[in-house]
Amino acid sequence: MIEQLHLSLGDVVCKEGENSSDLYFLKEGQLLICSIVGTQVKVFGRINAGEFVGELSFFDEKPRAAHVVATEKSLVYKITTQEVRDNLPFWFKEVGKALTKKIRALDSVVQESNIRKTSMETHKQLTIEEQRKILSSLNK
Repeated sequence: MIEQLHLSLGDVVCKEGENSSDLYFLKEGQLLICSIVGTQVKVFGRINAGEFVGELSFFDEKPRAAHVVATEKSLVYKITTQEVRDNLPFWFKEVGKALTKKIRALDSVVQESNIRKTSMETHKQLTIEEQRKILSSLNK
């Protein structure tokens, strides 16, 4: 089943460590992908209209790797795992699992080695007030 989620600033799509594997498609607005390190919100990226989020957990059914929070009024389509998986061929699911495994392994290497992006777009850091709002949203 596909469900429409009408989000406001600060609404949480999913939380890091959460055991869910639904897929999300952002139709309108913007989402922030982040993690909490101590009391600081670490920004990994932003999801813009036309992009998916949650695909790693969708394929490998592992806990969410990050928090996803609306940074503005947004329209998100929540696509349940069963809705999609039942309509995918076996080989496609296996390719998705293999790619997801590689991406998670590379993410770990990048995080452990403290590699910094130089040629890629850097993500605008959040103000202290923005961080407070996100922390407040995640602690609800």
